[in-house]
Amino acid sequence: MNLPETRFPIRRQISVLLLTLWAVVLVGCSSDPTPPIELLLSPADFPGQAVTENSREAGETSSAEPAVQVELSGADFTVLESLVLFETANLAQALLSGIKQDQISQGVTPQPIEGFEDNSGVIGDQLHGDDASTLFFVQGRALVRITLTGSGRPEKVWDIARLARDKSRS
Repeated sequence: MNLPETRFPIRRQISVLLLTLWAVVLVGCSSDPTPPIELLLSPADFPGQAVTENSREAGETSSAEPAVQVELSGADFTVLESLVLFETANLAQALLSGIKQDQISQGVTPQPIEGFEDNSGVIGDQLHGDDASTLFFVQGRALVRITLTGSGRPEKVWDIARLARDKSRS
């Protein structure tokens, strides 16, 4: 006679266990890392400005690290953002160190800037035949490159880098 009384608690325990397992699976699925392509800037990151996305590409490096790139254009600038996501932050830092050494040998001395204490320094560059400024920095496991055209680009590249840094933290 006790059998019917014990079956109900077991069914209830199984139901609770299944609901708990389902909740864990849902949380696990929703906490997947953000795909690298979504860490890039987009026109929505420039409110109040008419910014167009010219291209957005995803791929990987020869070492199979995810690599993504976007090009955006505004009324008076073009920005090219590239991001490589490494397995560890140390790998990203090691690559940045190599870039910095190369730039130092060419006379570009990186200066620590708030939020970008470790950066490549602003490098004179070209983008589609226009003068540009390029900056490399590490955000977490990502090595980020920003190339910017337009007037005042050596100063404005830091503003774009801040937007990119904030977006790549996601």
